[in-house]
Amino acid sequence: MRRQEAVWWERTSSDHYGRFSFNPPVQVTCRWDDEIVEYVDAGGETRGSRAVVYVDRIMSPGDRLRRGEMASDEPLDPLSIPDAYEVRRFDQNPNLRNSETLLTAYL
Repeated sequence: MRRQEAVWWERTSSDHYGRFSFNPPVQVTCRWDDEIVEYVDAGGETRGSRAVVYVDRIMSPGDRLRRGEMASDEPLDPLSIPDAYEVRRFDQNPNLRNSETLLTAYL
């Protein structure tokens, strides 16, 4: 199912000005669907996604994803990249036998 590539920046912490920092970018495999899906955010409000991305690892809200392969000169700060979108919600859904888990990022 995950035959596409994406670049992931994991958000780590914030400074005393509230600006977040990120780990260096990592190449991940995914299935990227550009679709608007309604979801409920952590505050209980209904939102619409820009994309739904099925990924190969656990992520957190606030992380950033960009579709495509990682460039050799990939910027360390995803906030400077217009198409590096914020993970707004992340779900982990195991199958009935709990042998596999579907990892879904809503952007």
